[in-house]
Amino acid sequence: MNQPVPIISSCEGQDAVTQMTEIAAERLTPARAAELTKVLDLKCQWENMRVGSSYSTPHLHSLQKAFEAYRTSMLAYTAGDRNEPIPDLSPSGPNRLRAWCRTLRVVFNRAGTNEYPTHVLAKAFTVADRIAERMKSEPANRESATDMNGAIRQLDAVIAWCDKPMNVPVPSETMAVHEVGGRENGI
Repeated sequence: MNQPVPIISSCEGQDAVTQMTEIAAERLTPARAAELTKVLDLKCQWENMRVGSSYSTPHLHSLQKAFEAYRTSMLAYTAGDRNEPIPDLSPSGPNRLRAWCRTLRVVFNRAGTNEYPTHVLAKAFTVADRIAERMKSEPANRESATDMNGAIRQLDAVIAWCDKPMNVPVPSETMAVHEVGGRENGI
């Protein structure tokens, strides 16, 4: 008898956590929102460290330490309520980035803390920059901020940027369609 295979997340073989929406974020207590903010910042710190890294032994040790801090905090957070959703951890397109930032904005508002989530904002702008490059669009505007209100304003800037019409990349001439078995293929 075939049993369905559970979807596995990257966190210690646990079942995948459902994605959090703005509505679900509104239901978080301030304490849970603050805890989730810390978890997300640790996750983004680890992810940001992986981008363009040198893979030297000291860097690999710091990556391992950052991942362990994230993993431990995520386990503690999910121990509180394993069914509680978390925001999307891999926003890759404008629509997903917009939804991620809108959800984070609610989480940050609910957290009621003044700790600036440095790594979350760095990830938001890194993802926006990658999308802008891919879409050949202007990058999102940045402002200097050091507190949670500034972080929320920065998320608003990314959301507004995602709402702008973007150029749709057009395939280059080098990607011309070739007939199968035709002369273009040298047959």
